Amino acid sequence: MRIAAALCAAVLTACATAANGAPVSAPTQPDQTITLNPVTTTMPPTTTPQTTTSTTTTVAPVLVPPGTPCEEWADEAVAGGWPNDPEILTKVLNIAWRESRCLPIGPATAYPTHYPTDYSKHFNGHDYGVMQVNRPAHEAYVVSLYGTFEKIVEPVTNFNFAWRLYSEREARGQCGWKPWSKPCN
Repeated sequence: MRIAAALCAAVLTACATAANGAPVSAPTQPDQTITLNPVTTTMPPTTTPQTTTSTTTTVAPVLVPPGTPCEEWADEAVAGGWPNDPEILTKVLNIAWRESRCLPIGPATAYPTHYPTDYSKHFNGHDYGVMQVNRPAHEAYVVSLYGTFEKIVEPVTNFNFAWRLYSEREARGQCGWKPWSKPCN
């Protein structure tokens, strides 16, 4: 306590000045030199091991048989919601081949925004993207999901919408492949 009082007095004396700028004198006390010695404490060893946790998300590689048409779109199909199942992905990618020859087809306004190559020369005016989503049939639903129909030309969005069509039909007991005129087995 005495050390703290002495420190306060020394600081106040050094910092205090009168209104005219002259130093204000503090009560006189004998000069005291304060030396602080470091305190070393020894802690008992701890018996609780430190634990660290790490979370690693492993994404399974997308598996389709080599040579599957449109296999370059397999990752986008899975990212769009299709299950990473070789049988289903092979069917989806075969549909993409039949529908668009694996091209992200859309109107000229989609290029070069989404792609460096303009695929609009293949555009028929109403079917969009790799999975050729039909605008007249699905425009209201697409806009309700993605805000604008033009977004459907993006591959992941295109595959996501195709997945929704397929899975919603299957959930109702209907053939999920029907929008692409593919028979169900």
